[in-house]
Amino acid sequence: MDLHLVLASLLALVLVTKCDVVKHGTAIANENQTTISSGTTSKSASLCIVCTCTDGYIDCSNRSLENHFEESEWSNVTVTEISFEHNRLVHVTPFPKIIVEKLILRMNQISRIDNQAFKELVNLTELDLSHNQLKSEYLSPHIFEGKFSPNAYEPLSNLKTLSLAGNLLHWLHPSIFEHLPSLEVLNISGNPFNVFDYRTSIAISSLSYLEDLDISYCDLKNLSLQFHNAKYLKRLNLANNKFTTVPTSLEDAKELEYLRLDFNPIRVIDHTNGFPNLTLLKELSLCYMANLTEIGNGGLSALIGLENLYMHHCEKLVKIDDYAMSLKFQVVFATSQVTGALWPPLKKLDLTSNSLQYLPMLLVGRWDKLEELHLTHNNWSCDCNNQYLIDHVLPQFGEKLMGPDAINELTCSAPPEHAGKKLTSLAKRHLRCLDLYGAQPEKDAAILIGVLIGILLAIPVCLAIFVLWRRGFFFCGSQGPASFSRAFYKRASNDDDF
Repeated sequence: MDLHLVLASLLALVLVTKCDVVKHGTAIANENQTTISSGTTSKSASLCIVCTCTDGYIDCSNRSLENHFEESEWSNVTVTEISFEHNRLVHVTPFPKIIVEKLILRMNQISRIDNQAFKELVNLTELDLSHNQLKSEYLSPHIFEGKFSPNAYEPLSNLKTLSLAGNLLHWLHPSIFEHLPSLEVLNISGNPFNVFDYRTSIAISSLSYLEDLDISYCDLKNLSLQFHNAKYLKRLNLANNKFTTVPTSLEDAKELEYLRLDFNPIRVIDHTNGFPNLTLLKELSLCYMANLTEIGNGGLSALIGLENLYMHHCEKLVKIDDYAMSLKFQVVFATSQVTGALWPPLKKLDLTSNSLQYLPMLLVGRWDKLEELHLTHNNWSCDCNNQYLIDHVLPQFGEKLMGPDAINELTCSAPPEHAGKKLTSLAKRHLRCLDLYGAQPEKDAAILIGVLIGILLAIPVCLAIFVLWRRGFFFCGSQGPASFSRAFYKRASNDDDF
């Protein structure tokens, strides 16, 4: 009887232990399997074991993945964003039907993408294929085909943003974007194009609704793109190319509002090499331009709508002309002619870390309308040419536009009597004008005193030499004993004659 009780107790203990294990395993599975949508099946649980699944987001980044899972594991997935960033993907096969808006495949080793790889992602609005190994010959228009209809493949009409940055593209197929009619943002920066050939130009020009184009870091020496069809282009990034002049083709980008030309080897921007009539341009960036030395007369005058100008870290920029931004105009009446100037409604001006000595008084039309001003780390000269800056701009608007700390960082580099002084300490002082050719009148007094002392010393010395010479102490040519005797001869006075 006791044996039966022992066996029953052991059996009960095993059953209890087994139930605890099952419950514990179920709890772990429920913890790892986050609900992606109301219709998620059990097979998608493995996806969420490998990746991190949260509300509306699947993060598969940095998992050393070589594929993007089987079709069954994506069953009934509905999310906002899926990221496969920084994995080992080489070949992208067609995705199954997933309701997703943003798909990130950047920083892999993708060199091939199958045709119609994204056709089931009908809700896709953003696709990031940047920093992979895509080559021009393998980037086919068929990759972006949508679902098949009786007449043709339907487009991916919801795709608005596409990034192909940082790949190995030298050209684009002229029809590469034919299945992306609604594309608004295109990033092809960081590809070794060197030049946009006719195929690439046709491809980009075909995007009728393009608003934002990034072609920075492409080693371009000239811009062969035509912007006749760019009715909606508002942002253009041309940074870090090899432009030596402002691209003339910009004149057709009439709707442009934001333009970057940073890191380009342009030397001078003036009326002969200035910006075209971009009347809607609000923001211009000309930063880190190592060769830029001057913004001359009329260089920016056609940008009548400019609000933000960023021109910092141009180490050779020493001069900005008074009329660099003002647009001169003439109005002819029946009996008279009126000449005037028009300035853009500038709000932000950043001139940090250049080699500027002067800030022209007429550079800005209304200093009181500025909202930000940055002038630190320049070689400001505290002479009469900066009188307006020191007497009016800094005292009236300095703290408001720059802040008390920044305004106290402005110090004089010249002339020597003011070197190291704060610009604010010289307000209301009459500043002298520097002499032409770099003369330094502060040293003139010492020079004049030295010359005067030299003259005063030279006169008696010269007289003494003359007297000695008249007396024959300095012998020139051959001299006899008689001449030597006459040098020490003293004539007797009249009294001695008697």
